[in-house]
Amino acid sequence: MLEPTECALCHRPIRSAAAAERRIGSGCWRKLTRTQRAAIRRNPSDIRAALNQPVPATDGQLPLDEQVINQ
Repeated sequence: MLEPTECALCHRPIRSAAAAERRIGSGCWRKLTRTQRAAIRRNPSDIRAALNQPVPATDGQLPLDEQVINQ
C-alpha cells in the first residue's frame, strides 16, 4: 500500500499511485500548463522550478494555419 502522501501545492492527501509519483494531486495537476506538466514529468523532485516557468502571454487562441505559413 502507498504511504500517505500529500500534494505539494494544496497539501491534501494523494490517493492515486500516479499522483503520488509526481507529488501533485489530480485536481492541481489539471490546473498546470502543458510545459509545467512536462517539466514535472521529467524531474518530479524539482516542482518549484517547473512552477516558476513563465506562462505564455496569449489569449489561448491558436494561430490559423495561414498565419503560421505566412510568417
